[in-house]
Amino acid sequence: MITAEIRAAIRRLVLREGWKIETTARRFGVHHSVVRRALRDPQDPAERPTPAPSELDPFKEYVVQRLTEHPELTAVRLLLELQLRGFTGGVAQLRRYVAQVRAPRARKAYLRIETEPGEQAQVDWGSFGHWRVGNTQRPLSAFAMVLRWSRALYVDFSLDQRMDTFLRMHQRALVFFSGVPQRIVYDNLKSVVLHHVGSTVQFNPVFLTFAGHYLFEPVAAPVRYPEFKGGVEAAIKFIRHSFFYGRTFSSLDDLRQQAFAWATETANTRIHGTTRERPAERLLVERPRLRPLPEHAFDTDLVLPMIVSKEARVHLDTNTYSVHHRFVGHNVLLRANDTSVRILADGVTIAEHPRCWGRRQAIEDRSHIDALLERRPAGRAPRRRDRLAALSPECRVYLQEVARRRIDLESEIQKLGRLLQLYGPADLAEGMQRALAARTFGARYVRALIDQSRFARGLGEPPEPILTGNTMADEIVVQPHSLETYDALFQTPEAAHSTETAAPDPGDG
Repeated sequence: MITAEIRAAIRRLVLREGWKIETTARRFGVHHSVVRRALRDPQDPAERPTPAPSELDPFKEYVVQRLTEHPELTAVRLLLELQLRGFTGGVAQLRRYVAQVRAPRARKAYLRIETEPGEQAQVDWGSFGHWRVGNTQRPLSAFAMVLRWSRALYVDFSLDQRMDTFLRMHQRALVFFSGVPQRIVYDNLKSVVLHHVGSTVQFNPVFLTFAGHYLFEPVAAPVRYPEFKGGVEAAIKFIRHSFFYGRTFSSLDDLRQQAFAWATETANTRIHGTTRERPAERLLVERPRLRPLPEHAFDTDLVLPMIVSKEARVHLDTNTYSVHHRFVGHNVLLRANDTSVRILADGVTIAEHPRCWGRRQAIEDRSHIDALLERRPAGRAPRRRDRLAALSPECRVYLQEVARRRIDLESEIQKLGRLLQLYGPADLAEGMQRALAARTFGARYVRALIDQSRFARGLGEPPEPILTGNTMADEIVVQPHSLETYDALFQTPEAAHSTETAAPDPGDG
């Protein structure tokens, strides 16, 4: 604390005489920060005039009393109580005063526990919005496993969190790390924990079978205590901000490939903020301490008993998959993973399809449909119509418009079917869409529009002219008219007359 005389002298010497701050501090035997404060504030804070009385002053004692009895009361709640007692001020000044007098809240303190190499891993799911598949959206989830000692990270993405997907992700992560840790820590996922009451945990028996196969101990984190597995919680945030945000992906496979490359080349090769070492280098030390993988991998396929419906199909996740009609009514087993669906009868595969992640789709093997149509020939026309209508919504409307006109619908469908074999579904759908927009209906018009589009893209020959079916009209040859005759329309009569008189006679010479 300095006197008013010293404060005034400091300001005069520095601001008028040009003394340096350090020289002035030595002159008066004070710290240079005292000199700086004197320059900022010409008046001693103790000598400042007292602030004007506030309309909150009569109520401050009541506010302190209420916060002492009930520390969690909000400023809005206190404002309502004060207004009943005659307070006319706003909530802003009340909030400022509450912030001054409220006791600071106690915060949790955490003890960092370091594990030994190969001792622990942590696993969790992260939600990453939705992924569009066809006309539906699927929830997109990221699976993350972190080795606690090396901080090595494995990440993968899926469109569900079913038990078979959960186990398949585990299996891939353990192969990625080339070993199994002693224990793995989980949140209270239904795939892992059925019931958690206090310290008593009932694990999912299917998951315990998987853990018994790979010889690791599952550990359930306490309820509402995410810090127990803080390593993987931090990893989910890291994946979200360092990898996922701001990137584009052409497909789910592209997303998974980019995630694997990022984990390998970026996440596991960076300098970790806690260990100050690269996780990939620490993994080389930890890997010999992991248990070796078992000789045979665990069967992670989804296996469901089914009865083949009378339409020769089995159902999975709102979609249908075709089988041969001779198995209608038979008991079969459906085995599915994230890429394929197999149907088995008596241990023999009778059908195999790519896994569809859309909804309410009919996945068919053409041979199954052809075999059924041989027994039901009358179903060929509706089948062809449904196949064309399924190309796009515009194709469905196009067929409806054809049915309203004097056009043989069955003949039109046969012709469009031949165009489908000739050009493929994409070009045919575009041609039918353009024909619908032009209100021109007929397979020959659709073909002409397809040829025009392909020629414009450099994929084919110039389109052939459209024939009407009238021989005389189709054989007419139209000679192009000379455009020079139109120039006369823009000439004055005098200029036209002079041009006519000056023109040489065609018979001359």
